[in-house]
Amino acid sequence: MAAVHPGHEQQVETVLKDIGAEALVPMRKGKQRRRRGRMLPVRDEVLMTGYVLVRFVSTARALRGLLRLDHVIAILGGWETPYPVSDDKVAQIMRKADNGDFDYERHSDVEVAAGDRVIIGDGIFEGQIGTVVTPNSKGKGDVVVEVDLFGRLTPMVVPLAVIAKV
Repeated sequence: MAAVHPGHEQQVETVLKDIGAEALVPMRKGKQRRRRGRMLPVRDEVLMTGYVLVRFVSTARALRGLLRLDHVIAILGGWETPYPVSDDKVAQIMRKADNGDFDYERHSDVEVAAGDRVIIGDGIFEGQIGTVVTPNSKGKGDVVVEVDLFGRLTPMVVPLAVIAKV
């Protein structure tokens, strides 16, 4: 998995596919928007902001090539031990994304306040425990959760529907 500049996930995916690599950016339905009293069509948005799933043989040459791409910041887990994601996990995430399990408008009974401890119940970071940074009591949408990844606190945007209080 590659860490990329937020907002450039699809661009990195396209470049990787153009050079023959397998890359994937899971998508979900975004927020309902109004403009001048009219409802706009719901747009697809990136599910995991700042990350691109990449399948490759982990060699020094492949890792160096990946890091040289524009907008690629790092390889999750580091140069020597990249963070592996199983094919089954990727297929499960894609199936749930297609079914709407991660959509912005999906209702959830969870209400969280800043500072609450939560566990991520689905996705690549399933089972990670973190602290809520942005509160959400609307019953839908996203929250920012700070999770300890590889010895460093990392903020990530997580759908409210996939978290539970600890």
